[in-house]
Amino acid sequence: MHHFTSSKPFFLYCSLLTAFFSGQVQADGLSDLQQALKTFKQTSAFKAHVSASVKKANTENDETSQTEGHTQFYLEKNNSGLHLSYPNELLVTIEKEAELKKQTPSAPTPTTNAINRFKYEEFSILFNPIRDIENDLRKAKLVKEESVTFQGNPARLLHLQIPIEALSEEERKNLKKYQADLQIWINEKGIPLASRSIGKGSGRFALVISFEFQFDVDKTYVINGDRLLATTLTSSTGSKGAGMNENETISATLKLVN
Repeated sequence: MHHFTSSKPFFLYCSLLTAFFSGQVQADGLSDLQQALKTFKQTSAFKAHVSASVKKANTENDETSQTEGHTQFYLEKNNSGLHLSYPNELLVTIEKEAELKKQTPSAPTPTTNAINRFKYEEFSILFNPIRDIENDLRKAKLVKEESVTFQGNPARLLHLQIPIEALSEEERKNLKKYQADLQIWINEKGIPLASRSIGKGSGRFALVISFEFQFDVDKTYVINGDRLLATTLTSSTGSKGAGMNENETISATLKLVN
């Protein structure tokens, strides 16, 4: 029996060698991504112009209302904190909408609505996408990895899934079904280039009101110093329940300025 014990290292070596030459041993893109995320301290100063649009469509009792608004502002991060500033032309538009609203209560206020909707929770995704990527990775399971091209350059595409079991107790509340498919494009160093998250779910409130929802979120990224920024964001969400159907699309671009 001793000769079988002594031969194990040899057989292990042969197995690893065979796996290597058959292409079964591959770089671990998920580990590379996780390590790359740790290198971003998110402290570098920046100034950027953000342009965003918000579209909403609500249907209730067979009546549909649609709104669309645009907003723009500057974000600047330095030693004193985060500064948000709106251009004068946007402020003039808001004042005009406010005056019109006083005269005609039913008058639309698309620019004001867009500013109120695209608040800190949304625009912080642009200057700190690391937070959301790491949150997804804590819940996700790697399905597969493949070699692809991204904007004409070699890249790796990670396919991940987030099942309902991976959600927190609070997130699972009232949910019956849920699944999210996550795709992340990374370069040879594991640095994220773009991502897409598609999901859907259904559940029930108070045992009598059923609901369904879906989402589709796309982002592209760029490096600025020790910071990862999202340069584009497109988010489409929809929900149905209690006789209502709501759909919303948010599109935003971030451009660095001197």
